[in-house]
Amino acid sequence: MGGLIGMMLAARANSPIRRLVLNDVGPFISWQALARLKKLHTRRTDRFNNLDEVQKYMRNVCAEFGPLGDEQWAHVAQHSVQPAEDGGYELAWDPAILNALRINTPDNIAFGNEFLLGFDLWPIWNAVRCPTLVLRGSKSGVLSAATAKRMRKSGPRAQVIDIEGVGHAPWLMCEDQITIVRDFLLSPDDPT
Repeated sequence: MGGLIGMMLAARANSPIRRLVLNDVGPFISWQALARLKKLHTRRTDRFNNLDEVQKYMRNVCAEFGPLGDEQWAHVAQHSVQPAEDGGYELAWDPAILNALRINTPDNIAFGNEFLLGFDLWPIWNAVRCPTLVLRGSKSGVLSAATAKRMRKSGPRAQVIDIEGVGHAPWLMCEDQITIVRDFLLSPDDPT
C-alpha cells in the first residue's frame, strides 16, 4: 500500500516528494496478484502461543520475499505481531489492507483502460515527475517484468533494479539492497 500511496502523492501537482522509491509495486497489478495478496492477509485472526510459532508462520508465508538469516527472521517475527488480549500473539497487520483491495475509490483516482485486467493506475504513474527507483523481485508475482519495462519508458522513466532470487517483495534488510536505496536517495539532483 505504501508504494501505491507514494505514487498517488508524487503524481499530485506541486508534490513535496523529491524522490520516490517503490518496492515491488507498480501502476498495474493483475487481479490474480491482488487475490494472492488478499489470501496472504486473511489469517489476521490467527493466534500464536509464542514467537517461535510466529517465526515458523512468517518463514512459510513470506518465503518468497527472499532469504533471511535466523536473526533477521526473529526480527521479522517480533515486529509482525502484537500481544493478543487473551494471551499469546496475533498478527499486527492493518485490517484496512483488505479494504483497500476492494473497488471503492474516490472520484479523483483515474483508472486506465486495462482496469478489467487488473488494478490500473497508469494515468497516475504518467503524472509522476520526480526521480523514481523501482525495486523488483525477479520472481515477483505482483510487479511483472512487462509492467517494469513499461515503467522505464513512461511517467518518470524509472530506474528499475531487479533483485535476483526474490519474489514479492524484497525485504530491504541486507546491505546490498539498503545500499541501492541509500545511493538513490542521496544522489545529487539533476540540474536540468
